[in-house]
Formats: sequence, C-alpha cells, structure tokens
Amino acid sequence: MTAKPIFSIIIPTLNEMRRDNIETLLKSISLQKNKAYEIIVVDQSSDDGTVDIAKKYGAVIMNIPRPAFYTPPGVHRNTGAKAAHGDILIHLDADMELSDDGWLDRVASLIDEEHQAAIIHEKDIAYGYWNKCKALERRCYWGTPMESARIVSCKLFEQVGGYDQHISSGEDFHISELYGRHTSINQSDEVWLKHRTGSTSLGALLRKKYSYGKTANVFLRASPSRLNIAKESLVAYLKHSSLLIRQPHIACGMLVLRILEFVAVKYGMKTVKTNI
Repeated sequence: MTAKPIFSIIIPTLNEMRRDNIETLLKSISLQKNKAYEIIVVDQSSDDGTVDIAKKYGAVIMNIPRPAFYTPPGVHRNTGAKAAHGDILIHLDADMELSDDGWLDRVASLIDEEHQAAIIHEKDIAYGYWNKCKALERRCYWGTPMESARIVSCKLFEQVGGYDQHISSGEDFHISELYGRHTSINQSDEVWLKHRTGSTSLGALLRKKYSYGKTANVFLRASPSRLNIAKESLVAYLKHSSLLIRQPHIACGMLVLRILEFVAVKYGMKTVKTNI
C-alpha cells in the first residue's frame, strides 16, 4: 500500500470470520497488481477474530459500538469515508470478492473527469434453490437502472453529502441518483465482483424484504424520481430473457420469489403506517 493511496476500500463488518467472509475478500485485494490502495474496515465490535484478520492484511480498523438494533449500511460507509485518504472510494460488502488481480486497474479506467462514479456488476456465488433464483434475478439487472454505483470519487461523495443515513432500503439507488445529477455514471461488463451469498432460506429472504419495507417510504420521499422497481425489473427480465430461457426451473422460482418479496415489502410498509 502506498503513502498516498488512489483507492480507499471501505468494508463494514460484523463477525465476518464466522461466515468465512472477510479473509476471502481481503486476500483477493492483497493479490491486486495495483497496490495504490488502503483498506478501511468499519467493525461493529466483532468478537470472532474479524479484526485480527483485517489487521493481518494491513487494514485500518475503525471500531464502533454494536447497535442494539439494525443500522442502515450508509452509516458505516459514511464513517469509513471520513477516514479515507484516497481519491476513489470503493464500497464493498464483506461477503464479496474481487474477480481477478487486475480488478483495481480496470476500476481506475472507469473514473475520469466525465465519469466520477461507476457501477460494478455482481455475480452471485449461490447455493440452495432460492439463492440461485436470487442470483439469476441479479444477473438480469446488468446494464439496467436496477444497478447502483459502488465506486465514486471522494470529491463527488463529499459533494452529495454521502449516504442518507436514515434510509436502509434503497440507499444505493438514492445515492446513485444523486451522483447522476452531477456526473455520467460509467460501467463495463469487464468489471464485476463475486458476491458470495451462500444459502439463504426463503423465510430469511422475505424477512429481509419486510425489513426493507418498513423504511421504504423514507426512500420514496427522499427520491424525487421514485424508481419504479416493479416496472424496471420486468424490463430487465425481458432484456435478459435468454438467461431465463436457459434456466426455466430457476426462472420460475425467481418470478415466484419476486412476487412474495413484493408482498413482504408492502406488508412492511403497511405495518409502519399502522404504527404511526
């Protein structure tokens, strides 16, 4: 790592060693040919050795108290950005992995004066039927408005005020919209991440969407354009229909899952309205 890094890689963590996450990601970073980076781990008081692994790979550790309740990811990303010294911020999740040793060089080629932010495609490494359905869904989003920017210049990130810390559902869409008001957002099919989602039960997937639904109205109020997720999802499926045709069994499950998730989100939204 250099004294003045080009990249600041920000990773929120909470007991990621138990999930076999953090070392896989940090190892993929350490193998990069481009060493002009710093790693900032924003750790929520892990007690499983996550911090020790991060230190082994030279990460800067920012220890924060573990919240009693779920905290929107934007809080931790903003915390990491405040400590960043790089010109380009890269927001990663602990269960991700860089695709190869030239990844950072290709990311650098996406950022210039005209493009101050970039979308990075994700390929899910999934196990279990429902997770494979989710992986197919996300693959259909490549090159559509259903993706959001994880790469941004430090200057633009500060200009838009970082992530809205009150949004836990749609925070990536919201900040990408803010970026788009000031710059053209770049992307390339040659730059993608592995996202090791593992095997998640149907119940867990629906509970996650229910949780998102409870803050969805905050996102809708903060986002004037109000991305029509249902409409854009259907357009994405049509655009990538060849992927669905090749995996009909998974594609059918994907459509069922999307309907159930939609119901879970709506129920979460209704619960909040009822409690107001």
